[in-house]
Amino acid sequence: MTGKDLLAIAIKVEGAGYSYYMKLAEKASGDLKTFFQDLASQEREHAKRFEEIMKKYENDSNFATWQNEEVSGYAESYAKAFIFPEIEKEEMPETLLGAIRKAMEVEKDSIIYYNEIKLIVPDPKPVEEIIKEEKEHLRKLSEKLTSEDISTYSEGSMI
Repeated sequence: MTGKDLLAIAIKVEGAGYSYYMKLAEKASGDLKTFFQDLASQEREHAKRFEEIMKKYENDSNFATWQNEEVSGYAESYAKAFIFPEIEKEEMPETLLGAIRKAMEVEKDSIIYYNEIKLIVPDPKPVEEIIKEEKEHLRKLSEKLTSEDISTYSEGSMI
């Protein structure tokens, strides 16, 4: 799997994150709706930044082939085992707690995946910035999971 392939997966992951958060926003109201809309917007921005990284290197004659076989093999296996099964599921969790937990899992998996991508991109700074922002998403989701407004939802509550 080439660097270009790995970046294409990252774009797909971010697009799926956007869709997921928008679906949650459609089911939510008030501050929670805004929270999910903000996360969706940031995921869309991450996809655009990964696209910019691809464009930056598309004229590089080595772009289609630059890779680190160990890194790309691990990243490909990780994406197939953990990321794709989650983003390919069309079903939404039935509870708010379940939805936030799923979002946290995907954010964690994305961070792990992007840490591998940064090892093969000639300039890792843009990927490192996205990783930092994904960690911030994870922090915000964790805070939301333990916040008082979420504690009003029982495990069986709908979003």
